[in-house]
Amino acid sequence: MEDRKKLIEKSVESIYAIKSKIVAEMHLYFNVMQITHSQWMVLQIVKKNVKKNVNTSIKDLAGILGITSSATTQIVDNLVSKELLFRKRNPDDRRVIKVALTEKSSKQLDSLKRKSFITLSSLFDALDYDELLKYCELSNKITGSISKEMPEKMFGKETAKDN
Repeated sequence: MEDRKKLIEKSVESIYAIKSKIVAEMHLYFNVMQITHSQWMVLQIVKKNVKKNVNTSIKDLAGILGITSSATTQIVDNLVSKELLFRKRNPDDRRVIKVALTEKSSKQLDSLKRKSFITLSSLFDALDYDELLKYCELSNKITGSISKEMPEKMFGKETAKDN
């Protein structure tokens, strides 16, 4: 049991080291685009929804980010002023305002994604193909268990598994 605990501790340390590298890299991109982490998150959510052919409202963003609509509106206002997002009214309900990426932000996000891949992929140079494949399988297994347990754990709800 003690060996398992030590292995988990080492694994967590490794995850934090990888996270630190990714965060440092992302902050360089925030500086290039002159945006904050919250603004980056909004852009990523809108971009992801575009890929799913889903329009994104302020209310949607607030719910995903876990912040108020007022705070979300401030973030969106800043992104609109930087010409990274634009607002569009819903033709069926003029009270509903959707946000979308501008061409400028789409190009910048695509460019940054390419650059970050080059930099961050070097983290995995230590692994050969088979090791990388196994790492991906194991990571997916862990993240799969996170997505199943997260809502219950976040809100303090017990699951049948916990009893």
